[in-house]
Amino acid sequence: MAGLVLGGCRPSPKPVVYDLAARTLAAERWSEDPVLLLGTPAVEPHLVHGFHREARIEGEPFQWSKGEAEVALHFESVRPRGVVVDLAPYEGVEKQRVEVRLNGTPVADLDLADVRSRYYFPLPADAQCPGENRLGFVFARAASPAEIDPGSRDRRELAARFYSLTVGPDGDVLQDLLRREAPRPFEVTEVEGAPSLSLVGPAAVRYALRLPRAAELRFTPLLPPAARASAGAASFRVTLESEKSPGEERELYRLVLGGNEADPGEVVVPLPGDAGELVRLGLSLGTVDEGRFAWGTWRAPRVLGRDGSDPLEVGPLPPALDARADPLREELKDANVVFIILDAARAREFGTYGYDRDTTPAMDRIAADGIVFDRAYTPAVYTLGAMSSVWTSQYPDRHHGDVSFQSPLPRDRLTLTEVLSGQGIHSAGFVATAVPGAFNGFDRGFSEFHEVWQEVGSRADAFRQVVPPWVEAHKDRRFFLYVHYREPHFPYDPEPPFDTKWGPDGPIPRAARRDMGFFREINQRRQPFSKEEQAHLVRLYDGNLAYVDREVGELRRALEEAGVWDETVFIVAADHGEGLWEHFWIGHNVQVYEPSAHIPLIVRFPAGVGPHGERVDALVDLVDIAPTVADVFGARHQGGADREFQGRSLLPVIAGAPGRPFVVSRTVWERPRYALRDGRWTFVYDTANGDEELFDTRADPEEQQDVAAEQPLRAAYLRETLLEWVSRVFRPGTEAATGPDSMSRDECEALKALGYLSGDQACPQS
Repeated sequence: MAGLVLGGCRPSPKPVVYDLAARTLAAERWSEDPVLLLGTPAVEPHLVHGFHREARIEGEPFQWSKGEAEVALHFESVRPRGVVVDLAPYEGVEKQRVEVRLNGTPVADLDLADVRSRYYFPLPADAQCPGENRLGFVFARAASPAEIDPGSRDRRELAARFYSLTVGPDGDVLQDLLRREAPRPFEVTEVEGAPSLSLVGPAAVRYALRLPRAAELRFTPLLPPAARASAGAASFRVTLESEKSPGEERELYRLVLGGNEADPGEVVVPLPGDAGELVRLGLSLGTVDEGRFAWGTWRAPRVLGRDGSDPLEVGPLPPALDARADPLREELKDANVVFIILDAARAREFGTYGYDRDTTPAMDRIAADGIVFDRAYTPAVYTLGAMSSVWTSQYPDRHHGDVSFQSPLPRDRLTLTEVLSGQGIHSAGFVATAVPGAFNGFDRGFSEFHEVWQEVGSRADAFRQVVPPWVEAHKDRRFFLYVHYREPHFPYDPEPPFDTKWGPDGPIPRAARRDMGFFREINQRRQPFSKEEQAHLVRLYDGNLAYVDREVGELRRALEEAGVWDETVFIVAADHGEGLWEHFWIGHNVQVYEPSAHIPLIVRFPAGVGPHGERVDALVDLVDIAPTVADVFGARHQGGADREFQGRSLLPVIAGAPGRPFVVSRTVWERPRYALRDGRWTFVYDTANGDEELFDTRADPEEQQDVAAEQPLRAAYLRETLLEWVSRVFRPGTEAATGPDSMSRDECEALKALGYLSGDQACPQS
């Protein structure tokens, strides 16, 4: 079956909806033997230890290894195999050598060239085993950039850059890949200036896509020069699987191209199906001559169509949509902004979000007079990542890259308060814990910053002593005020009467409520947790929330008494939510289900300005906060914000412009769990092991019934969308981690009290 060869008069071009070459690293890839593309999210489950997060140079992914690194390979059976590894030693070490071990048995000892090269070594059958096999690399030397350049803050241990690892039958065929002109497996490159995909067959790439109207695939099949020189041949094949007929691949195109044949030119393959239908499009390269590889290139493979767009292209709003907010901007030109963060506040516990307990009467009154965002999410279910996203308007994979609980905000990321300071706006921050404070670099750009937890205490009522006097002193100037309460975050021990507001004081012992070790034992299944204890935990959490709600009401009263309430945009949000055993976890950091990711977001405008008492159903997240605040102050195009901020102002969304097509949340650490939400479906992916879940939140709002097995195409589409999105936003972090030795004793003890450091962690003595 052949597609149409384009020649003569051409029809008017359709827009490109999917650039398949760019999407390849996130797509499903198949080959007869394992091929690991280092630096792509899909390889993460194969990385046992010794690798840093992926990086990119000129678009090609790779992975830094430490002095010792190990990958996992799965073999169905034992037979002689070989490996071709593509790597380059770290420039900071000379005459690098590496010993390779399979399941602990030495199989190779390689002297590495100073530049990127490919190396072959055998995997003897007697060193293999059926199932999982561990392939280890032990380098002679490793170094950190800080050792080479004293000005560098990058203290990672680096030995080599790994690009790919290809397993195949032992012998001459695999060694063909060592030839200088041989393509790399699944190589995304440019051919004659066009993004292209090169395959070493037999191999296939399958893309899960949403069809645009009048969809068609276009590409040019080519044989690389090396294949033509050796009179090679390859079979090009296009298949399509539809969600209407899952599991059935329909062949749409086939071509056998020999080394002596002329290139056929660009072809177009119509893609049958309805607009919006999910399909799996397969590009396969097969061998023609037994006993040798087939090399082939798909030049400029792309899907075109009408009324479609790349779902990952979320750039600035079109001018006409952005202009919807112009009247509101004009009305807000003299307004202040007060920005409230409640730590670990889940939206579902607010009255304005439908909760049946009267936990938030003060904030519900503000919501009734303001704008409630029904579908606001955090990009990170931990404070460090979430607040970094608030201030930089960047996603965690961009502002940190590698991130832990003790990685400060990198100094080279632009912050909202730096933008405001450049416009002469006086900004003040008041925080109740160390995590969102100066310890992690969050004071940068503020005109003044107050560690309330050190000055007067960490409970919410401590703010009464410092914030109202500040408001009174600054009421005659335009200001930005940020207040970060600790509650309802752990410890789960509200003061009376909030501890018994919704039931008896038990069965969780009073001492346990402040002991993260108690909850850690439950989370790790070393201690049972009864329904009665869960109900008590929820009552305690609700008590914390009701307590901080009272204090938000007190802050409103202080603004009213100072005469600035009706001159102020008042924003209430949370950095993340909290799991209370709905998915068998207490706390946050490690889950991305609805209780942890869905946050409250309430915006109240001054009296007589903008809309009041309305709800917004659009998807938004905390990355949108900085552009919104900058927009209120007329600074959204100032100081590099246009270039650095990834979010969008919410003012046009409030005025009727669309929100995001999807939102992404993640957990902590280098190999996180992610959740992608598109308004109906929630897709959860664990990069550490490749596990995935899919939830239909229309039928299952609690995200309890995994339907990934029943919806394989949808799961594949959301997985590829997520993985490509991560690869686009990722920017490696080079900031040296801040460890306990660089903390003050007070900071260390504060982190221990919040559960971020182990209770047996030794803190500095002074």
